[in-house]
Amino acid sequence: MVPAKQAMVQAMVGHVLQHGIADASLRPLAQAAGTSDRMLIYHFGSKQQLIAAILIELGEMFGQVLEVQFAARRAPDRRSCLAQLGRITRSPDLRPMMRIWMQILAASAAGETAYVETGRLIVDRLIAWISAHLPEADPDPDQTARTMLVLIEGSLVLDMAGRGDVADAVLDGAFRS
Repeated sequence: MVPAKQAMVQAMVGHVLQHGIADASLRPLAQAAGTSDRMLIYHFGSKQQLIAAILIELGEMFGQVLEVQFAARRAPDRRSCLAQLGRITRSPDLRPMMRIWMQILAASAAGETAYVETGRLIVDRLIAWISAHLPEADPDPDQTARTMLVLIEGSLVLDMAGRGDVADAVLDGAFRS
């Protein structure tokens, strides 16, 4: 991505983290990027492509946060991997990013193409990331990663619904020998 275009995306990501993506409109995004709404369309082609660029950048940021906060390249076992992921994704620092993720899921459920496509990309990246951080001896890392992602996603929903206690119990009970 061209540096100026990348700077615009990063500025808009900051705006989205603060205000959400559900009602993102061109004028406030353009203002955050220091340009006009017409120039945003010129640079990105359409609002859908602009939103996709913002969402991809958010996915990249999330991946970087995971890398920084995850204790090791590979977890010693499935339970500790899941526990670390749960702690990271449900931390107060990531709350704005997780709120955006829930908005992406809601827009995907409504069939908004940019969100569906970007959501798939983010999910695929997360599965690959989790798989790469499981113990080397895991017998089925792709299936384990998919299972963990479902558990983490469910725990986020429960946490945001005020039932973090239920999420904690499920995460704590998963992958017991």
